[in-house]
Amino acid sequence: MLTVTPMSNEIDERLLALFAGAQETLPGAEFMQSFLARMQRARRRQSMRRIALAVALGALAAWIMPSVLATTATVVHVVGEQSRPYGALIISPAGWAISMLIGFLVLLRTGALRRR
Repeated sequence: MLTVTPMSNEIDERLLALFAGAQETLPGAEFMQSFLARMQRARRRQSMRRIALAVALGALAAWIMPSVLATTATVVHVVGEQSRPYGALIISPAGWAISMLIGFLVLLRTGALRRR
């Protein structure tokens, strides 16, 4: 199992030893400040993009929802009108058994019952 340790702002002694072994100097404070500022700007831009995407998707959903609801209502009305002669069958035990059989066949056909 992979364990993750949180980062700290303390200077790591092993990292200092590696830099000393490579004969490199540690980055200066001004470099670290500019790096952290760039990281914050990148996070802020990413947050703004996510918010803009959520607002755009919400506006799109609000714009198309009346059409979707009207179409759904029409389909439900047509199905309701077509199923009147079968109303007694639908609520009977035989209708329940037939619907379960149809559902089972759909599951078989789609492969939802296969082992993975």
